This record gives sequence, C-alpha cells and structure tokens, in this order.
Amino acid sequence: MNMAAVFRFSRLVSPTTGSFMATCRRSIGMAAVLAKDKTSDPIQKLFVEKLQEYKKKSQASGGELVDFTPEKKARVEVEKQQIQKRFGEGNLEEFPKFDFVTK
Repeated sequence: MNMAAVFRFSRLVSPTTGSFMATCRRSIGMAAVLAKDKTSDPIQKLFVEKLQEYKKKSQASGGELVDFTPEKKARVEVEKQQIQKRFGEGNLEEFPKFDFVTK
C-alpha cells in the first residue's frame, strides 16, 4: 500500500477517526525512514567514516589529543604560562576548590 492510497483512504473515513488515521500515517512515515537503506545517504556515510577514522587516531594517540603536533604543544605551554602569570600560580589541570563559610 503506497502513501497516496493511505491519504486517499484517510479522506474517505469519517472525521471521528482522524486521530487514528494520523497515528497510522505517522507510523507508516517512521517505518519508511527506518526501512531506508543506510548507505544511500552520502553525508551520513561520510560522517560515519570520519568518526571511525577519528576513533582509530584517538586509540593510536594513547590518551593525547589527536593530531597534536609539537608546534601545537609549544603553543599550549605558552598559553598556560600566560594564564599563570595573569591569574596566579596553581595547577591548571585541576578544578579549583572553594570553601564557603556561612555566618
């Protein structure tokens, strides 16, 4: 049964069954999306390929950032030093601890 036949049939049925027909149309529409071939969408295919590529690079880097070159590492160190000069010494890798005193 194709979608056009469903719409024609829904017009013939009385308005009191409108919510039932809306549910049927919604269900048929969802089934069409789920039945669609997953490889037919080139954007989705490219996205999945990039995710798989990133996963491989992430595992190969061993916990470091992916594609983290020595130049980028040096730039991060310079930025850390500038932040420490501006905001004081301390470990930038951990979240600060706050003590709230209630009176």
